[in-house]
Formats: sequence, C-alpha cells, structure tokens
Amino acid sequence: MKSTIAKLTAATAIALLPLGAFAATPISKVNVKADLTENVGANAMQYYPQIEEDVTRMIAERIDLTGDAGDPQIKVEIKGVLLDGDSVLPDSAEFNELVATINYTDDNGEINAETYPVFIKAMTADTPQDGVIYVAPGRDDFYQAMILALVDNVVENIPDIARIDKSK
Repeated sequence: MKSTIAKLTAATAIALLPLGAFAATPISKVNVKADLTENVGANAMQYYPQIEEDVTRMIAERIDLTGDAGDPQIKVEIKGVLLDGDSVLPDSAEFNELVATINYTDDNGEINAETYPVFIKAMTADTPQDGVIYVAPGRDDFYQAMILALVDNVVENIPDIARIDKSK
C-alpha cells in the first residue's frame, strides 16, 4: 500500500481521553456483527476473526454499560472490509475501507433510533505534500486506526433519544 496520510493527531488525542469520556449515557449492551456476505469472495474474516470482539470491547471501554434492558443498546453491523472497493484482501491483509451500519435501540422496542450507514476510508497519496506527515503503518497499526474511527463514530453519535434520563 502506498504511503498513508497521517492525520492521527485527533485520533491519538481521542484515544488518550479517559474511558467513558464520550458517552455518559447508560447503554444496556453492545452487539457487533460482521456480516460480509454481501461481498462476493470476502476474506477479511480470515485475517481479522477478532474484529467483532475488538469493536465491542473498544466501544464498551468508552461508555457506561448497565445491562438494563430498558436502556438503549448499540447494534453495529460491519458490512464491508475492503481494499479500494475489492472485498478480496491481498495476502498482506491491507484494507482501506470499512463499511458498517449503526442502530441504537432497546430490548423493549421503546427506543428505535434510525439506522445509519458509516463509511470509513483511508486516503493514500502518490506524491508527498509539504506540511503533511506520511507513515507506512504496519498491519496492526492500520487495523487499529480503522477500527478506532468506527468506534469514535458510534460513540460520538449516540442519538438524543438514547440520552433520556430514566431516573426521573
């Protein structure tokens, strides 16, 4: 993969915040499913079989999980792990696109915020530009950066309906 533009300052700052800094909203549980069946020949699960557990863990580290069925739950469905639109990853396991849908709901059916799509794409550059820091991330660094971007989106976009104070 060509050099990747490193705009990791914000991601690094976000990662250094205390756990739970994003969402004080109580969430009952997090359910992450990687369903790549829409993508012919998708092989990302061969390289990243832990993706569901990693996303679940990273979200849970940043929110208040209550286990209370009356509180909203987060459902994340990972629908694509792609390299330039191709669902068949090379032996290097590189990918630069992550496609998911997010829904905030509850077991009682009282909360059902709209499901929304998330598309994360890492940009590549052919020629260096002044003032831009380029890094060639290793497989683990790249994976962590892409997953962190998904987790940030999930936590930062908890809808107002899920922020209802149920203690009143």
